[in-house]
Amino acid sequence: MKNIWLHRIQSWFKWLKESNSWRAVHPPWLFGVLQTMHQMEGHNPAIETLRKKLRADTTPIQRLDFGAGSQSHSETVGDVARNSLKRPRHAVALGNLSRSIQAEHILELGTSLGLTTAYLANQSNTVTTCEGDPAIAALAKAQWDALGLTNITLHEGRFSDTLPLLMAQWKKSNHPGFDLIFIDGHHIGSALLAYVDVLKPWLRPRGVLVCDDIHWSPDMENAWLELTHDPHWTNGADFYEWGLLTANPDLSKEIRSIRL
Repeated sequence: MKNIWLHRIQSWFKWLKESNSWRAVHPPWLFGVLQTMHQMEGHNPAIETLRKKLRADTTPIQRLDFGAGSQSHSETVGDVARNSLKRPRHAVALGNLSRSIQAEHILELGTSLGLTTAYLANQSNTVTTCEGDPAIAALAKAQWDALGLTNITLHEGRFSDTLPLLMAQWKKSNHPGFDLIFIDGHHIGSALLAYVDVLKPWLRPRGVLVCDDIHWSPDMENAWLELTHDPHWTNGADFYEWGLLTANPDLSKEIRSIRL
């Protein structure tokens, strides 16, 4: 754990040294996306009220930990909220991104308690989200019910089990693909690369891939660097907490560290 924290500190200072303000971004497409994101308010008081309630919730729940051989353990809802939920600023930025690119179809791997999902969702899109832990999935659904969101479809199970089934359904129904794919789960570099590889065909030509926690560990950072060197991706940005990539054929290769 000590080495992980040392990595994060070193990685943060390296990123800070290399990063520039979003206002200094040159590619017109990316500048336009970031400018639109900043012009949007995005903050949702109803979602933030739920965040406060979840963080204060002392109700115990049984968690299913796939990373430990599907063993269960107990913790409170508040523990999960404090350890797993995105910071409000982060969630708002992702929601603004979805609106900035006018995403009609969104895929999320890693629902958690569903608040970031709620920010991604709006009246003109559909969100497909996957969560491995049934207890967490149930809590997420309760948040969406409280917010009156009806355009979110949740699938429970391991990503490795769920994705093949979903892709078969998408192929059968001639699914148009996704404008935004957000990967936030299974924080192992090889897993991230595997998910990106199988989901590439389902990202629309001008769609956006978002990978969360790209500097979480040396393993995740190396996976992100490998993605940035993949010729498939033509443009993108490293916001430290998360990274953005697009295969837009109209753009030239450039991936920069950017401060939002």
